Amino acid sequence: MPEMLSVTLTTEDFALLEALCEQPAEPFPGAMQIMRRKLAAASVFFPADIDGAVVTLNSRVRFSANNGLAEERVLVGGDIEERFDRTLPLNSPRGLALIGSTVGQTVTAERRDGWVERLHIVAVPYQPESNRDRPRPYVVARRILTEAPLTRRPARPIQPTSHAPEDDDPGPSAA
Repeated sequence: MPEMLSVTLTTEDFALLEALCEQPAEPFPGAMQIMRRKLAAASVFFPADIDGAVVTLNSRVRFSANNGLAEERVLVGGDIEERFDRTLPLNSPRGLALIGSTVGQTVTAERRDGWVERLHIVAVPYQPESNRDRPRPYVVARRILTEAPLTRRPARPIQPTSHAPEDDDPGPSAA
């Protein structure tokens, strides 16, 4: 039975793992069980509150496999984003093992060929959530400036509507 270490997830990572659990086919044998265990054991934080030592989606993580040389990868959302051997898809055995782990932890990943790897998290050199020093600007509205100056139309006088002489209720047309 695999060890159950602490798992720390952002709200987005938690939602992504939940969505992966709802897929009809699992990415590799045993993936659903791993994801369900992680979700059940997870402490969930807002992205702004997550510790910088936690492996989150799009983090660059340095780890060693089976006490070998350390390697550095960016944990990405799926196979489509996998590029140039510098990324690690979340739906891979290593990706699922690393998400939610912290620096100093050693986690296990069962490879597709049946071998079990022990991954030791050495560092998280980049984590998108911890690199938000200042709040992102929130654009409420944007006005497109044009070369032509704005012109104002002349005001037209409002014509009174004709009503019965004793009727001082303007009726539904006034609303």
